[in-house]
Amino acid sequence: MDTISKMQEEVTQNTELHHYILETFGLQSKKKRVRKKLFKQVISQEKVLKKVVKEFKQTDQEQTIPSGQQVESTFSFDKLPITTLLKIGKEFFKEEESVRFYYNKNKEPFYKNKEMLIACISTNYAGAPADIQKEIITKL
Repeated sequence: MDTISKMQEEVTQNTELHHYILETFGLQSKKKRVRKKLFKQVISQEKVLKKVVKEFKQTDQEQTIPSGQQVESTFSFDKLPITTLLKIGKEFFKEEESVRFYYNKNKEPFYKNKEMLIACISTNYAGAPADIQKEIITKL
């Protein structure tokens, strides 16, 4: 019972595992209610939960071994939503003007300028040390 509760906690906290579950079960809905329902069903069934977590760990190990640093250097921020970009920016690059003034109407060149925000985060990400890059990737 203790290992099941640990797996359940891991599923609720790991966003990569959330995405893997959505892919595995083919859920395409973006509705929060539908996603929660799927996660609840997966967590409640012990066999399914064990199988999904085991497969996820195997695929995660396979992906990290061959690719290594290539994933970090070629990561693209273009398709991320604004909220995620701002969360990353405020946590890691809070001194940058495009992050600070994104919602400030008085700062015209930065106000809701997504291209400038993406460029700022991308350049700062490329110049950041490897440990910070890995931390940013895990936050996504």
